[in-house]
Amino acid sequence: MLAVLFVVGTLCPLNFAALDISLLDPRSDGVLTAIFSDAFLLRFPNCTTYGDKKAEVLYQILKTDQNQTASFTVPNCNDKQASRGYLLNKLQNGTSYSVWYKIGDETSSNLTNSTIPVTNFSQINDGLPARSGAMVVITVILAVAMVVLLAGLIFLMFFSG
Repeated sequence: MLAVLFVVGTLCPLNFAALDISLLDPRSDGVLTAIFSDAFLLRFPNCTTYGDKKAEVLYQILKTDQNQTASFTVPNCNDKQASRGYLLNKLQNGTSYSVWYKIGDETSSNLTNSTIPVTNFSQINDGLPARSGAMVVITVILAVAMVVLLAGLIFLMFFSG
C-alpha cells in the first residue's frame, strides 16, 4: 500500500498542492534578506495555478485580534515579476506577525515571523562626550605657538638679509 502511495504521489502534479506561503530564501532566490525592520518579502503563490488572480495577504499582530489586509494580483508565469516576491510593508519593528494568503475560497497555512527590532537613532550613544577643559587649554596653547612660529618665520625672512 505504501508503494502505491509513493507512485501516486510522484505522478500527481504539484498544481493540486495546497496554497502555501513562505518568505523568499536568501540562498536560492538571490535576496539579501526577506525580513526587514518594517516589512516581509513573501514568495508569490504558484503562478501556474494562481496566475492573474486577485489575492489577499491577511496579517495579524500576534496577541491581538486586529487583522489587516493587503491585495495584489498574482503575476503569471511569463511575467518577469513572477520570480520576485510580494513586499508586505508598513509593519511595526520588532513585532511578531501571523501572515497568510487568501485566493478565492482557498486559504494558506499561517506563517509566523517577527520583524527585526531597531533602536531609535536618538537613543544610540555615540561615545563622544564634549571637550574637556584640558583639551581646550592644549588647543589654545598650540594655536598661540603656531602664531608665534609663523611670526618668527616672517621676521627672519625680512631681517636675515
